[in-house]
Amino acid sequence: MPMNAVLMVVLLIGAPLVMMVQLLIQHQLTLALREHGLHARGEVVRSRRSWLNARHRIVEYVFHLPDGSEIHGEYKEHRPGFGSQRASEGDSVEVLYHPDNPHRHQRVGTEVGLFAVLTGVFGLVVFMSLAIIVMMNAPSKKAPAPHGSTPSGRLRTYDEPPPRSKRVTGSLNRTDAY
Repeated sequence: MPMNAVLMVVLLIGAPLVMMVQLLIQHQLTLALREHGLHARGEVVRSRRSWLNARHRIVEYVFHLPDGSEIHGEYKEHRPGFGSQRASEGDSVEVLYHPDNPHRHQRVGTEVGLFAVLTGVFGLVVFMSLAIIVMMNAPSKKAPAPHGSTPSGRLRTYDEPPPRSKRVTGSLNRTDAY
């Protein structure tokens, strides 16, 4: 398989599959936290610009467990919409965490519901289907034509009539006739 085809398969099939798995994992975490999650109030400790995309900011926060230990987390903040403000140092953050593993936590309001999962999976399946159809219908590369003359240009099939031989026509001289 050529390298371009491998790259296309990875980008058009592999990346959506990874996104689908991440979406399903987030949904499972939301379900587990709805059933067993405990609330905690955290605080934003730092906000910095993302080095990958300057329009995003990374907001780091910390929340405390009842035993006094700290759990750190972060989230990506997109450009705020009309009337919304960016998080700044000292702002309050509400978190749901799993009592058995507090590192599995989510900010309140960022839960992934069933509708979001179904919409995302449907969109990714449509995208992957279209990508597969486009790849299957893409023109294939033909082998380059050989250089120089080929004997096939001089060969003929048996269904063709034989080529006419050139007749030499000319007038006879009277001297040649005698």
